[in-house]
Amino acid sequence: MAALEVARNEFMPPGAKASSDNPKLAECLARRDVYDVTVIRSSESLYFVSFIPKLERCGLRDVVLMDAGAVYAIDEKGRVLSVL
Repeated sequence: MAALEVARNEFMPPGAKASSDNPKLAECLARRDVYDVTVIRSSESLYFVSFIPKLERCGLRDVVLMDAGAVYAIDEKGRVLSVL
């Protein structure tokens, strides 16, 4: 759970806003409930946390995003090692 919280705060810092030429898309991407989140424990000291947006949760079915979401590598001390 600690790895998830560290990654979430890096990915969507409290108070941060998404930017887009499409205001509905920006509003959608700013919502935490829009993202599917997966946490994988690779070893005792390494976790991968991924965030993948599901725009249909905002009613945006015709919007195509080429590079959305992220994967974070988090160590056992809560440090972000890498972001993909």
